[in-house]
Amino acid sequence: MTAYATRYGAPSEPPPRVSIVTTVYDRTACLARCLRSVQQSTYRDLEQIVVSDAPGAAVEDEILRLVTAQGDPRVRYLALEQRAHDWGITPAAVGLRASVGEFVCFLSDDNAYLPAHFPPLVAALDAEPALGFVYTACQYAGRVRLADAPPKGGRIDLGQPLFRRAAIRRHLHDDLPFTHHAWDWSLIATLMQHGEPWRFLNQPTFIFRVESYPQIRRTLEAAG
Repeated sequence: MTAYATRYGAPSEPPPRVSIVTTVYDRTACLARCLRSVQQSTYRDLEQIVVSDAPGAAVEDEILRLVTAQGDPRVRYLALEQRAHDWGITPAAVGLRASVGEFVCFLSDDNAYLPAHFPPLVAALDAEPALGFVYTACQYAGRVRLADAPPKGGRIDLGQPLFRRAAIRRHLHDDLPFTHHAWDWSLIATLMQHGEPWRFLNQPTFIFRVESYPQIRRTLEAAG
């Protein structure tokens, strides 16, 4: 079991419906924008679990400062005790196991959700209890829009889907047993190979690399 320290927060009671796992790799400026994007969500029944990859004391303290500055008990901060350096797999797995939501998603530190991201995703999962995951379109690094259905390797980012936690538990036992760079696609592909139904909502509410979208970046920075 991966050793980590809880630097801030505790699971909410009652449990929220949505858990957001945010992995951070030393990029505190990016993380500030990511946190603000979640704070601006119109969907409120959620938690955000920030997990850092043993970045050192100074960076840990800055992450803690950013998390506590939200003044939001729905935000938690966990810090790995040893560097994993494995494309975010270990921090994401720690956040997944710590999460308590019925639905779970993964939002890296340099990405963001638009305010209206969650309501249609939760509504779709509620309307079709058999669905394993639902995903929206992605505004990708200022270059292209990812809106592929069915999902394809290299054409979907891990930040797009909202997963039904039971599907991940059923097929992956609440773990991310991957060891390669494209592990995000392996997670999605594993669920599809096991026959988990999915749904695509053609709304570009996930932003990959906020840095590439000046207007969105300015809006999030102004919110701070």
